[in-house]
Amino acid sequence: MGVGQSFENGIGAIYSKQKAKLIVNNVVTEEIPIEKGTRQGCPLSPLLFITVLEVLLNMIRGDQLIKGVQHGAKDYKLRAFADDLVLTLQEPETSTKRVLELIEKFGQVAGFKLNMQKTKVLEKNLTMAEKEKFQSETGLTITKKVKYLGVNLTSRNVNLFKDNYEKCWTEVKKDLEIWSRLRLSLLGRIAVIKMNVLPRMLFLFQTLQILDKMDCFKRWQKDISKFVWQGKKPRIKFKILTDAKDRGGFALPDLRLYYESAAFCWLKQWLLLENTDILDLEVHVITRRRVFFVVVVFYQ
Repeated sequence: MGVGQSFENGIGAIYSKQKAKLIVNNVVTEEIPIEKGTRQGCPLSPLLFITVLEVLLNMIRGDQLIKGVQHGAKDYKLRAFADDLVLTLQEPETSTKRVLELIEKFGQVAGFKLNMQKTKVLEKNLTMAEKEKFQSETGLTITKKVKYLGVNLTSRNVNLFKDNYEKCWTEVKKDLEIWSRLRLSLLGRIAVIKMNVLPRMLFLFQTLQILDKMDCFKRWQKDISKFVWQGKKPRIKFKILTDAKDRGGFALPDLRLYYESAAFCWLKQWLLLENTDILDLEVHVITRRRVFFVVVVFYQ
């Protein structure tokens, strides 16, 4: 990685001669030498993990046998977050085989192993014969959708709303039914919306700007109003409920405003042109390419 000898010496000094003790039934055991890995809760551990994993990612990026999504001079092959890795590849058979070879080679040194049960493949524009051949030769299973970092990805964009927004709101309604059984005040129920509902919906607003019809916000507002007023007729207008407290409101989250704010944040990305990789890839039309996604999860 080219970090230098000083960095390597520092890591060696921190983790040399590690020892730990166990407490069993309030009895402290003798010291146990840690010969592999790090202590539980070590703040440096995740940073070391992604540093080591970057070696594998550089191998994939530089391998000419692995074909990613081509757009101009750029080749989009992967996105990684912690131990979750998503690959966007063309020429499925040769590219996937080469990726699996590199992962196995890297695992022999780093001690990683591919979790085949959590590895999912999402195909696009492959024939049935090509699917069967791919699964038999790679040992991976092709599915209709995969979940990556909390977002359900499908080969057809028309299913994104159903698999993400509708599914999320179904879970929200179940949670609201449970919370409604508690004897909470009006402010307490508003706090539930802020803590339980808003973070989940805001995450989707920021990652999936796909809402072209605003009818869903009316349904969501109706469900929220039903929870806030416990099924009774509202005594305060929704506009006042969602207004700021310094103007006499109750600061109830207005989901539509949050969605529009998230849309403006995405517009800001386009105007500033700072993250050109994502913006260029979004412009690129990949429906005509034979592209599929592979989500890979590692464990030690």
